[in-house]
Amino acid sequence: MAPVAERLRARIRDASCASPDSETFRQEVLDALQAYVPFDATCLGGTDPYALVPTSLTTRGYDDLRAYAVALDVEYGASEEPGSFESMVRGRIPVRTLRETAEDRPKATRRYAELLAPYGLNEEIRMVMRGSDGLVWGVATVSRGGEHAFGAREEAVLRSVVTEIGDGLRAMLFRDSVDRRVETPEGPAIVVIGPDNDFESVTPAALGYLERLAWGPPGVPVALAPAAAAATRLRSSGQESVVVRARTRDGEWLVVRAGRYDSNHPPQRVVMTIERAQPPEIVSLMAAAYGLTRRECQVLLLSLRGETREEMARTLFISPYTVQDHLKNIFAKVGVNSRRSLVARLVNTESMPRIASGTPVGPDGWFIDAQRDRHPVRAAT
Repeated sequence: MAPVAERLRARIRDASCASPDSETFRQEVLDALQAYVPFDATCLGGTDPYALVPTSLTTRGYDDLRAYAVALDVEYGASEEPGSFESMVRGRIPVRTLRETAEDRPKATRRYAELLAPYGLNEEIRMVMRGSDGLVWGVATVSRGGEHAFGAREEAVLRSVVTEIGDGLRAMLFRDSVDRRVETPEGPAIVVIGPDNDFESVTPAALGYLERLAWGPPGVPVALAPAAAAATRLRSSGQESVVVRARTRDGEWLVVRAGRYDSNHPPQRVVMTIERAQPPEIVSLMAAAYGLTRRECQVLLLSLRGETREEMARTLFISPYTVQDHLKNIFAKVGVNSRRSLVARLVNTESMPRIASGTPVGPDGWFIDAQRDRHPVRAAT
């Protein structure tokens, strides 16, 4: 098994280096997995590591829109299904079969009855892509029909590559895309999602943004899927609002803000707005994606304030040579070669102080000590 796992890991690392964008990388990963662990259907998505909400999704073998609605409800619905990704993350379990999660009674699960069986599938492996930084950058399922269940050897092969896939998804997060920028219609981007996760209303601008996220089979975006994911996550969270950050296929960062529309009448309708992200809204992802240490964040903050090496050294009680070493590490991680280009890449107004102090990020993507100052607005009925 070791030679097989090493060849697969090498192929995924090569894809991480060569892929121009996240969609291409995900397709390369699925091709590589298919060669070593054959499957009939799959979903592979990137996640916001602070909210565990999908921010991108590539599927094969699921060509019916109902599959997305069922999968989201099973994953994020009111009653937690055994083997949910969230439970795997809590238990630090990277790979698990449906048979394991169902205690050898897979046909008794909703996942089998409502998602696998209608597609002629009978076994599934679920994967959590925790990168080498310890954060979860993606999740995946691979499913198979017929009489050949996944074996222990195949499960071990998949377990051996989750870190490489997680690191690759993280590396793709801010990589430039080869796609030409697509113009979104002007006007407010507003969506109302019904209790059954259907579009009750959607403006042209919102539809344009959702299609540019390009979830689903290659070349066939399922516009409803990203909105349904945010709505389902909101209903299961118990919160009044949820914020999700996602990047379009052509490289633009968006912020999706979902709020309860009629919270007194569950299952609730959800209203959401979509807008272009500003640097403070994605800087926590940027720091995580580049793998900056707490000390490097402190040096970065002082650098953005315009302090010299000597001033930074006095502030941090370290030598100017150590400051320079930290700057070199930051330049290498971010992919710049000077403080001027570093400032251009990471200009912000409020987030770096919280990163530098080690303030954690809450489930809605905002820093926890700032949440007391944020008052979600409930949509009027």
